[in-house]
Amino acid sequence: MRNKFGFIYFFLLMVGAGQSIVFAIFPALARELMMTELQTGLVISAAAFVSFISSPFWGRRVDKAGSKQSLVLGVAGYAIFNMAFAYVLWAAIDSEISVITIFLLLVLTRCLFAFFTAAIMPAAQTYLISHTSAEERPAKMAMIGMMFGLGMIIGPAAGSAMVSAGILVPIVFSALIMLLPLPFAARQICGTPLQQRQPGPIEQLRFTDVKIRSYFILMVTVYAIFSAIQQTIAFSLQDLLAFDAVTTAQWVGIAFMICAITSVICQGVVIQKWTFSGSQLITIGLSSILVALAIFFLAKGLVGVMVAFAVLGVGFGFAYPGIISKASLAFSAEFQGQVTAALQAAMSLGFIAGPLIGAGLYAEIGSWVYSVLLLLLVIALIYVRFSRENVVEELV
Repeated sequence: MRNKFGFIYFFLLMVGAGQSIVFAIFPALARELMMTELQTGLVISAAAFVSFISSPFWGRRVDKAGSKQSLVLGVAGYAIFNMAFAYVLWAAIDSEISVITIFLLLVLTRCLFAFFTAAIMPAAQTYLISHTSAEERPAKMAMIGMMFGLGMIIGPAAGSAMVSAGILVPIVFSALIMLLPLPFAARQICGTPLQQRQPGPIEQLRFTDVKIRSYFILMVTVYAIFSAIQQTIAFSLQDLLAFDAVTTAQWVGIAFMICAITSVICQGVVIQKWTFSGSQLITIGLSSILVALAIFFLAKGLVGVMVAFAVLGVGFGFAYPGIISKASLAFSAEFQGQVTAALQAAMSLGFIAGPLIGAGLYAEIGSWVYSVLLLLLVIALIYVRFSRENVVEELV
């Protein structure tokens, strides 16, 4: 069983690493390919939209056929279409392809990547749930977030080391590393039992349900801010410090590694050692994100940007488990899967909106975009505060 879990954790680790590598490299390279900030944002947002709409499909497939098939398809699609994405970028560098053709090919390959990658999380979660007791399950679910966080540390570090050999080398390498152990994992994971269906119809949880609406809005807002920063930080460093594409990719990778380190420390050490309520986690997390956005807006040099990323990591390290834990307490056991799916959908919506907001506004107002993101978070907090009597107070 340990080997089976090990493969699951490895794939989740590499998804986090691969995603952070792409976010570090693609925006910096897009400018050299003469793509606009908006086109760059649309590539990421289109993929997030595909992930959002395809997640229910993969969830039904996991319930019908078990975890193995979906996991194998998801990992294979992740690797193949990540390499296809890198190939389009390589062809664009080495040949005279029109910008619109490059843009459309990048959207196509990234959307196919997103469709298959959306299978990995529900397959992994279903597998872990079907092989753990109720007492073991919280720790196993926590490991999923930890693996993504560690991937965001390892990915930028490895990418920064490899980018001097070629700016696309880290993307290709991360895809190959994901693909190579797949045959061994498929043999180990075979025989995964299917989840037993409960008799009778299952009540559907809607995003507008009063008991989850506030948490859904918070999750959308938090991840819209995060993805907007992912999309704009390369532009900000280039404008602030006149970096070239390779140097920008290296420093963006380092920045996200710092962010991931502080997040992992918060989740793996601070939160484990001291007891926090869900409300306290949310308060600390969102306050830290507000401070980070203020630092991003005021930063005039590399040190300020790195400090902002460190504080941002603290914010996400506290906010994510806070939102998840508070939302889960609002529902009985039979709704926990739908609660998790709803919040994952909220994350996808954040990744749709964030790049469009960040890239679109950055082209017009530059670093003032961080003040707009700060205002967006304040508005979300005001909404949650006014709806607190209905939802939040009963869970404190």
